[in-house]
Amino acid sequence: MASWNHTNRTRLTLPRVALLVETSREVGRSILSGIERYARLYGPWAFHLFPGDLAQQFEEVRTWDATGIIARVETPEVAQAILDSHLPVVALDLYEEQKNVDGPFRNTCEVHVNSAEVGRMAARYLMEQNYENYAYVCEVNNVLWSKEREWTFRETLDRAGFDCHLYTPQRKGIPWSEEIHLLGKWLDLLPKPVGLMASMDVRGRQVIAACQESGIRVPEDVAVLGVDNDPLLCRMCSPRMSSIILDSENGGYHAAMILDGLMRGKIHEKKTFLINPIGIASRESTERPEISDPTIAEAVRFIHLNSMIALSVQEVANHVNVSRRVLEVRFQNVLGRSVLSEICRARLERVKNLLLKTDMKVREIAEACEFGTDGYLCRFFLREAGMTITEFRKENNG
Repeated sequence: MASWNHTNRTRLTLPRVALLVETSREVGRSILSGIERYARLYGPWAFHLFPGDLAQQFEEVRTWDATGIIARVETPEVAQAILDSHLPVVALDLYEEQKNVDGPFRNTCEVHVNSAEVGRMAARYLMEQNYENYAYVCEVNNVLWSKEREWTFRETLDRAGFDCHLYTPQRKGIPWSEEIHLLGKWLDLLPKPVGLMASMDVRGRQVIAACQESGIRVPEDVAVLGVDNDPLLCRMCSPRMSSIILDSENGGYHAAMILDGLMRGKIHEKKTFLINPIGIASRESTERPEISDPTIAEAVRFIHLNSMIALSVQEVANHVNVSRRVLEVRFQNVLGRSVLSEICRARLERVKNLLLKTDMKVREIAEACEFGTDGYLCRFFLREAGMTITEFRKENNG
């Protein structure tokens, strides 16, 4: 058994910790970051990282002579391998059947998300947007943490006098190629506009994809809020997805702290730590348009969505299904500027973003944004921004 003296920091036995934590999602990487931070302060520890199936590789853990485990216990095989090891273990987000009174992990130390508070935070955030209609989309297998989020989301809405529409898959293991159509039909039938909470970012991304497939506008018709704030997943949605931020790094730190106590024989009873939601990253998927005319709001959304291409006024008119003349008049009346000027504004912002956030050369930006030549892009930028690209870069880099 590993032992550690925090007073004189004399190592008796090096802790050798097996980690079964997903690395494909932000929440898992944040937990690992917290574990590493604890080990850096009170270690060193030796780590064996298993981003895949621990059960298939557990013999390697035995021969490696592990002294503790931090694991997300996803399958019965993984659960049995951990139980058979008789090693100190801290579990992450156990399933309902795993930790009930008859479950194999009922006495196991655990770190899990405060899903009840996640549901309440989501409801309060969406109610602040003044929606009349609300919905919740469950995790595919409707596991405990998903149900807890649903319960408090609905309870908070109910206390405020609102109903909540619920989407639960009809069967487990349904392929996404089939479910996208079922989800799209359900979304199409919802009263609109609606504020929707997805159980997690992956699910939120699927909701946005189903909306696109069914011609449902986000956020005008359905505002989508995810959970985990995985930056890559949220940015890869169109529009980018808002999401609840979890204090996962702190959860990883406390998982390591509990495991350290178990390995040193200082902890003998079950310990639990809650990962709390600490805020909301608000992005375009929940930002309700301030434009009262839905046709003009959709035209603006379409323009900014397609700012990478040389969009014409006629293409915008075709998209919103009105004549060019009608679009021009309504656009001027609502926004006080022309459709063409909005296209130029959107393209200028896209170019500025590329200049600030990438290492692309002017020629490469001109090609990517369909300006034809770098000379034409430079003239466009000077006309719209009132300065040259060189001046803009100098002003913002220094």
